Amino acid sequence: MSTARVDPMPGTELDAWQASGSAAGAPLPEAPEGAHREAVSLTVDGVRVGGALLDHTDDAGRRLCVVRVLQTSLPRDATGPWAAVIAALESHVRARGATTLTTAVAPELAGVFGDAGFRATMTTVAKRLDPGSATELQEDRRVSVRPMDADERTRFVADVGEQLRAGMARAGVVDVAGSRLDELEARLARLGDDPPPEDELLITGTVDGVAVGRAWATLVERDGALDFYGNTIDLFPEHRGQRLTPSFLGALRRHVDALGVRDVHLRVYGHDADARRTFLEQGAGVADVHLRKDLS
Repeated sequence: MSTARVDPMPGTELDAWQASGSAAGAPLPEAPEGAHREAVSLTVDGVRVGGALLDHTDDAGRRLCVVRVLQTSLPRDATGPWAAVIAALESHVRARGATTLTTAVAPELAGVFGDAGFRATMTTVAKRLDPGSATELQEDRRVSVRPMDADERTRFVADVGEQLRAGMARAGVVDVAGSRLDELEARLARLGDDPPPEDELLITGTVDGVAVGRAWATLVERDGALDFYGNTIDLFPEHRGQRLTPSFLGALRRHVDALGVRDVHLRVYGHDADARRTFLEQGAGVADVHLRKDLS
């Protein structure tokens, strides 16, 4: 049986980690506002195998720890060593008062985290688009898309906050009793600006000129290319059950092709098996699995 240890990471080691990440074009993320950032080293069976960045915050009266980065040399099928690392991380953050532990891992690691009591709250699905070809996802072309107008944006901002809170609460992304979600609230408020922020894509889906659904995505430039991060996509209740979702996705595919988007990333709640199946059937792959465990 493997044993693991978590130790504070020396400053020189953290500096080297930051430098190597920057040189590779993948700098370590900044700590969120109000979070206490902790860098730790991971040792398994006496061998240093990597490190982690831990962000500690207060969330709705609970102490939340997010494993922001987890980088190790362990093979993903090394179940015993991974189980030891997970147990050591849990013990470490418990000792610092954490009552909830969250992270996101490669799909190959979801099983060992699940065995340790973590619940899958969301899945990120992703697809690299074929440049210049918008023929994918074209089941039919019933749905067209256009930017939301000012009135639609106002209604969307009013609706989507409640929609996102309800979805995240059901999935276990946040506690039902009121996480603050200050960053989300600030982003939603900016969507109502006229014009809205240039990096936010707010789209209405229509059939024969009638609005049938909405989508919101954020465009992020990385390595000289444009990536699409989907935040929400939904059909209005009266238009569900007509297999319009694949058609809506196809229309979005044509739209983002014209914008020069390279990669599409979408987050799907853990309980939404139908949405996940739709995206996977359209050629997306699972990029990571978001996990949460109540330590109390």
